[in-house]
Amino acid sequence: MKICVQSGTVVYDYGYEKGYAMFREAGFEAIDWNIDVDWDRKKVTTGIFEGASLFEKPIEEIIAHYADEVAILRKNGLVLSQAHAPFPAYVPNCPALLDYAIEVYKKCIELCAHYDCKNLVVHGISLTAGDKINTPADIDALNMKLYESLIPTLLKVDGKVTVCLENLFSGKGKNFYEGTCSDPHQAVAYIDALNAKAGREVFGFCLDTGHINLLQKDFRTYIPLLGKRIKALHIHDNDGMADAHLAPYTGSIDWKAFYTALREIGYDGDLDFETFAQTRVERLDAELVPSYLKLIADCGAHFRNKITG
Repeated sequence: MKICVQSGTVVYDYGYEKGYAMFREAGFEAIDWNIDVDWDRKKVTTGIFEGASLFEKPIEEIIAHYADEVAILRKNGLVLSQAHAPFPAYVPNCPALLDYAIEVYKKCIELCAHYDCKNLVVHGISLTAGDKINTPADIDALNMKLYESLIPTLLKVDGKVTVCLENLFSGKGKNFYEGTCSDPHQAVAYIDALNAKAGREVFGFCLDTGHINLLQKDFRTYIPLLGKRIKALHIHDNDGMADAHLAPYTGSIDWKAFYTALREIGYDGDLDFETFAQTRVERLDAELVPSYLKLIADCGAHFRNKITG
């Protein structure tokens, strides 16, 4: 069980050499890889696809593009635990995005397999308030198309990568409502149906603590329902009013309920912190970033002790 952190925003602010050294010095052991930034979200969601993503290139060129970064993180004793695929996969005013995104995700899977990154988080498609086209049944069909399309690539990499669905929300401000897999029963149904279709376990779940809090879900009921399907985590805090991505114990999340529930299901994955907003240089004076990184890593060590002890 490794203590893991997202590569962004520290690597964006400080570069590979300094950023990954800062993670190592703070006590992190693994990285959640932000490859989600390597497409132009504004372009793809308006139907401009050509030249909008690194992942249009042949897989050999994509692998080479990331080689220096991976060498630097490994030099610092870090490994890749999970990655975050680009999103969204679909918007109602641009249905062609889904087919484009599927091809991007196939390349993401191959990239992760090459660099021994065991989990890839791929956001599902949610029914949004402004969507006047789709019904809930339509959204289910779109999600099944998305994930089923990835099965041949997952089988091709022979179990090296698990695609993780995530509990999502829709809305903004104070008006949050449920997104795909926010209902644990739906998440279980998706994962079990997809693994049955694949004939082996190639899909799992990434539990996002901040999204749980925004939708006022309870870890003590949510986590047991998912059980061993939980392969990855996005750990971050908020006050229930915004998806703030802060360090644990700075918002309103019940962390004891979180780690107790994980202990009870025998969780043995890594502990990934999606706390990128906490350590942005726009938020903190640069001199304080190392201290906050160490605080977050210390929370990871504390959670690990509570889960495994």
